[in-house]
Amino acid sequence: MTLIYFIISSTTSIISRTFKGINKSIILIASILIVIPTLYDWNELDIYYTTDGIADIFILLTAYLLPLSIIANWNSIKSTLYYELVFNLGIILLINFMCQDMLSFYIYFEASLAPLFILIGLYGANNREKAADYILIYTLLSSLFMLIAIAVYEVLIGNTDYQAVSLLVLSLDLQCILFLGISIGIMVKTPLVPVHTWLPVVHSESPLAGSMLLAGVILKLAVYAIIRLILPTLSDASTLYTPVVYMICVITIIYTSIITLRQTDLKVIVAYSSISHMAVCILGIMSNNIIGISGSLILSIAHGFVSPALFIIVGGILYDRYHNRLIYYYQGLLTYMPILAIYLIILSFCNIGTPLSVNFIGELLSLAGALNRVPVLGALALISVLLSASYMLKVTNRLTGGIKTPYISLTHDCTYRESVLLISLIIPTIWYGLYPNGIANMIWSIPKLLYIFILIYNIYI
Repeated sequence: MTLIYFIISSTTSIISRTFKGINKSIILIASILIVIPTLYDWNELDIYYTTDGIADIFILLTAYLLPLSIIANWNSIKSTLYYELVFNLGIILLINFMCQDMLSFYIYFEASLAPLFILIGLYGANNREKAADYILIYTLLSSLFMLIAIAVYEVLIGNTDYQAVSLLVLSLDLQCILFLGISIGIMVKTPLVPVHTWLPVVHSESPLAGSMLLAGVILKLAVYAIIRLILPTLSDASTLYTPVVYMICVITIIYTSIITLRQTDLKVIVAYSSISHMAVCILGIMSNNIIGISGSLILSIAHGFVSPALFIIVGGILYDRYHNRLIYYYQGLLTYMPILAIYLIILSFCNIGTPLSVNFIGELLSLAGALNRVPVLGALALISVLLSASYMLKVTNRLTGGIKTPYISLTHDCTYRESVLLISLIIPTIWYGLYPNGIANMIWSIPKLLYIFILIYNIYI
């Protein structure tokens, strides 16, 4: 699959640079058609990759967000290199979810940093060098512990295949060591307190496409890594450390909610919101029950729709018009940009988990699973989620209410391109909120690794 996508990437780059007048259009078409190789049964050619329902939902999410992230900067950035970097970042993420062994996952896990690093370094805001250094140093150094843990598996059984590793029986002491090694890398990637500081900085300086893919897909690699690297073979250690993980998640939700109330940068506010939502995802995935795990995966997909849409509003539409992201700069959007204000209100309520949105389904199941696993910490998490809604309501009230501030001039409302982007992300959020079985059925179509984990858990716990 790596070779297939390398050929696709190379061919797209050559054609786009040959036909410079339509280079962006060529890359956009390629980003739409890139999902086709994932739909073919490559087993006929002796090419294998992970195709269970859990991988499929993340593959489809990546394939869905990739063309939208390219369209998001359609008028603001003309460089062909920019769109090539976004396209290749999407390819790396797709391959990451298709891998069927730990070592390949790690390689592509880290390979995704390269195009994102270049994107931020070349096309980011004023402090882009600092942001690029943050994402490289934080995530690369933390992943070394994960690499050491994977090397232990290689020494023990001679390979790191998911299925082979899931059948490995380890002592509790070794499980604990491997759990800590893998968890350090996951904790930084999520991120959780106290190693979260890199994400707001990176989001604030990243170009729009980078923020969309970072929030929509890259952060989900942490949830996916827990499913593939921890739950199948480190079940005893995960059960032992669940209260510790829950405490960190609760602290993360409370801390980010309080600190977000004092933030003035709109992109930073959305970034902290992502941290809070990912903490809820970790609560669900570590619950050791079907309800919590399903909720975590559904919330991951929901956040993959809503968070990029919010970044389009604050880091795209508003910033492109006024070149300012301060919350106090804006007021009264309902009076002079009513369509944008309606989009913002809908997405804000979806982001806080309002009923009829898929976010509500994900948060409800995640917290239900957490309450079932550790009742006290689950209750604290429930209260914390209510607190996290306060900053989103503050932002919505500030931007849409009142009258226009004297600092800004009147401008046109959302363009057709911007409306298409936002509607494309709002529709699945509402649709799967009304009909969540569509995602749930896909998740549990072929979840072999989780079935093994749950069977072991029910027998021995």
